[in-house]
Amino acid sequence: MPEIEILLPGFSINTDQATLGLCTVTLVRGEKLTVVDVGHFGRRSMLVDTLRAHGLEPEDIGRVILTHAHWDHSQNTDLFPNAEIVISKRELEYSRNPRAGDYATAKYFADTLAGHDVVEVAGETQIEEGIGTMDTPGHTAGHHSVLVQTSEGLVCLGGDAVSDAGAVRRGLPAFVFWSVEEAQASLKKIFDASSVIYPGHDRPFKVTGDEIEYLVDAPTIKISGFLDATRDMVSVELGLPPKFTPRINPDALPDAQRPAGLQV
Repeated sequence: MPEIEILLPGFSINTDQATLGLCTVTLVRGEKLTVVDVGHFGRRSMLVDTLRAHGLEPEDIGRVILTHAHWDHSQNTDLFPNAEIVISKRELEYSRNPRAGDYATAKYFADTLAGHDVVEVAGETQIEEGIGTMDTPGHTAGHHSVLVQTSEGLVCLGGDAVSDAGAVRRGLPAFVFWSVEEAQASLKKIFDASSVIYPGHDRPFKVTGDEIEYLVDAPTIKISGFLDATRDMVSVELGLPPKFTPRINPDALPDAQRPAGLQV
């Protein structure tokens, strides 16, 4: 059965100066080595280094599946010279004439696929045994998501149809460029298909009833730069602290729970 590995974690972090656009990049080990979404140029070196840490070169990848054409998910497609590129037919058509407000889709995107074996799909499609796609529009006109039948059950690589775990309670992904109604319907479609989700800009999670359970620890991200030439570089690291638990003085515990030998 295919198995999924995270190559690059997804983040939902932006600044007042730029959109970081750090999407989840996954490796699916099936009949072909498949990378789902490829990130943008800012993560290019990191993606190559991570592949090598997994014992792979970009040339080893036989398939790339793009959930959609946005820059933060698609710019590194050219890193994979031997890969077929799987994309929704509707998304490829849309990318040639995106809405004016869709600043994340470059009109030249389709041209960047020249020289690749492009496989256009529509509807529910089986790519290989255990790996398929389904249409999940709304974030963009032709967004589609990837379903992977793993040894632990069916998993959905949701792209930006499920940008983050917060979409479960919001009922919408973080950004909608095409259709609110279609985005809502796509979320329901995804949650009906699978309870384990790899979102576009968050860590994998499982939905059980109204509960959201993250399946991996939160990653950290360090931001650094020169703000003043007369000073050293400054940096800040973002991450989740350990889960808070109340601090209880042993004296405050009932007698039966006090450590042995403690006298009050």
